[in-house]
Amino acid sequence: MISRNDAQTVASPLLVSLKERLTSSPTANQNGTACLVLASQSPRRREILDMMGLAGKYSCEPPPLDESALQVELVKQNLHPSQYTRRLAEAKAHSLATAHSIEQGTRSIPIFYLGSDTVVDIDDRILEKPRDENEAKSMLRTLSGREHQVHTGVAGYRLSPDSDISLAFSFTESAHVTFANLTDADIDAYIASGEPMDKAGSYGIQGIGGQMVEQIAGDFFTVMGLPMHQTSKHLAEAIAKEYDQN
Repeated sequence: MISRNDAQTVASPLLVSLKERLTSSPTANQNGTACLVLASQSPRRREILDMMGLAGKYSCEPPPLDESALQVELVKQNLHPSQYTRRLAEAKAHSLATAHSIEQGTRSIPIFYLGSDTVVDIDDRILEKPRDENEAKSMLRTLSGREHQVHTGVAGYRLSPDSDISLAFSFTESAHVTFANLTDADIDAYIASGEPMDKAGSYGIQGIGGQMVEQIAGDFFTVMGLPMHQTSKHLAEAIAKEYDQN
């Protein structure tokens, strides 16, 4: 029996020690190896995976999902923003796994599909990517001088060699972000840079928008778009399970 003190010292594996068991090729013929596909074209999420030492160990592909229609449906369900973003992450990964499951081809190893979605939450109001510059300006004015939350949902689906699909993991990581008081000139100049237009809440903490952030409580990478530690932990556990089975 493991005592409480012993249990506290048991460490979970991270991808840093298991990355050699990842490949971008679904036809690799190595026991205990898995293929990783990022269900996204987000340069920020690719950057984070590369920072984790996974460059060349995964492929990326946009999911065949009508995201706008799903967002409308989820809003009708009155979900908390943390649940909303996790459901979107699950849908992205599952839609791509489903599309690949019906394609002809040889899969000799399991494939993990990684989906992620990030939203800004202020007063339980979800701020997605702005539709235009006016909406970006409105969002930044709302965030100015206030604290908000950023929720990033992450999900992994496993596609087996015989085309069975199962949920490997799903979670949401949240961070608290405090903005400085912004002048109209600051907001106008930031919007003119073009950076806000493809980002939830109309800002990117890893770029010019980082100047607007006074304080952050939580994982920086959650705000950037993919919580590094938790993603590493959950993927490593899934890969380790494949290794234990072979």
